[in-house]
Amino acid sequence: MVRSAAKNYNDVTVITSLNQYEELIDELKKFKGCTTLNFREKLSRIAFTETAYYDSVISSYFNKKTNTIFPEKKVFHGNLKKQLRYGENPHQLSAIYSSNSNVDLKQIHGKQLSYNNYNDIFNALAISKSLPKGNGTVIVKHANPCGVSIKNNHLDSYKSALSCDPVSAFGGIVSCNYKITKSLAIELNKLFLEVIIANGFNKNAIEILKTKKNLRLIDGANYKLNEHLRFLSVNQDILVQSEDLNTFTNKDFKVVSKRKPTLKQLKDLIFAFNVCRYVKSNAIVLVSNKTTVGIGSGQPSRLDSCQIAINKMKKFNLKTDNLVAASDAFFPFVDGIEKLVQSGVQAVVQPSGSLRDKEIINFANETNTVLLFSLTRHFRH
Repeated sequence: MVRSAAKNYNDVTVITSLNQYEELIDELKKFKGCTTLNFREKLSRIAFTETAYYDSVISSYFNKKTNTIFPEKKVFHGNLKKQLRYGENPHQLSAIYSSNSNVDLKQIHGKQLSYNNYNDIFNALAISKSLPKGNGTVIVKHANPCGVSIKNNHLDSYKSALSCDPVSAFGGIVSCNYKITKSLAIELNKLFLEVIIANGFNKNAIEILKTKKNLRLIDGANYKLNEHLRFLSVNQDILVQSEDLNTFTNKDFKVVSKRKPTLKQLKDLIFAFNVCRYVKSNAIVLVSNKTTVGIGSGQPSRLDSCQIAINKMKKFNLKTDNLVAASDAFFPFVDGIEKLVQSGVQAVVQPSGSLRDKEIINFANETNTVLLFSLTRHFRH
């Protein structure tokens, strides 16, 4: 009935919401019991949007029920959360929509979130939600992690994550998968940050952090990662893929070197590889004692990413005993792993699949380096 009424907007005024009653009454009063064509067109547009939304929800339901991931025609539905000040740059328009009806991100203080804030927040949450619950600290800048730690003591975890790259952390986002206390809030307030995300804040912590009026505080306790599809749109084309939400265990890796990893090395290698998949490719992550100590990201050359990660580590004079490294994809040549080993790396994890895999294994054996092959690759472009 709504669709039929909307089709006949030349003669019919279709009402689809209680919120439209007041506007309708004003229109009838103004035009002596009639409505204008412009008014009817406006309400027709809204009516078709409502029916299209309703149909898209049903379509999504049946696609999910029948496990149809890529139907011949794809429809999307979402509610406008808010129109943002602008997009990545001031001349770009921007808004955020969501198909999630539940409250998942709760802003409790600070300025309105921007497009770039949301982009960084979603990336930070993806990493922190993948870490062991209750002790993961992530610092993100421009959608890339610049420090991650999973030390049990929350204050140590934050300080360790910050030490990885304190320069890049300035003006970044901190995401904690635990509740922030007073002592940590005092430490966080020493650095200029755009956003702090946590699984709740103690009352004293909120009072301290609110002294910075523009600092955005986000309670992400109810934010959940799910198996929904990931979209990238360019002009009128949309790339669609499933989310990369693998949970890594020892069974996802194969030791291919003569030297076997210690339990400590194995845990650090898995942690490093997990962080690595959230770094823009080509990605190299150096880790020591449950903390990143060097991250190389977004380079066309994997060798350059190795050098950047090493330079970061040396720049901030980090303690690097038991140093391990992760690569998001295989080393196509020996030069990459060679550079890492020369910098003090004792163990490396990488996906297999290169024509020169045997050369990489031989080099690891010649240098007494631990080498693990991951059963999956994790590019992030």
